[in-house]
Amino acid sequence: MEAHDRTHLVLNWQDHQEVIGSDDGELTLGADATVALQIERTFTSRHHAHIECHNDNFVLVDHSTNGTYVQTEDERITFVRRGEMRLWGNGWISLGEPLCDETAIRFQHG
Repeated sequence: MEAHDRTHLVLNWQDHQEVIGSDDGELTLGADATVALQIERTFTSRHHAHIECHNDNFVLVDHSTNGTYVQTEDERITFVRRGEMRLWGNGWISLGEPLCDETAIRFQHG
C-alpha cells in the first residue's frame, strides 16, 4: 500500500489476507482462481462480490445467486443479494451461507 492511501480495509480468511486501499479500485471475492480473495465453498459463486471505496467508505457489492451475509460491529447481520452495503467498523462477511467459523471473512478498517 502506498503512503497516499489514507484509508484501507483488511480482509482475513483462514490463512489468507488481502488489503484494499482507498485508491485501489476494487477487491474481488469468489470461488474463481482469478479473484483477489478466493473462497472455495459450495455456495460461493465464481465472481461472488467485490468491495470498492467511495469517499473513504468501503462498499460490498454482491453479484451472486446465494447472496452475502454481513455482520457489522453492532452484531447486526444483514443479508445482501445483488445489492450493496457499506462496511463500517469491524465485522464479518460470509459468501453464500450463514456465518460460521469456516465461512467467516474478518474485515477491519485501518
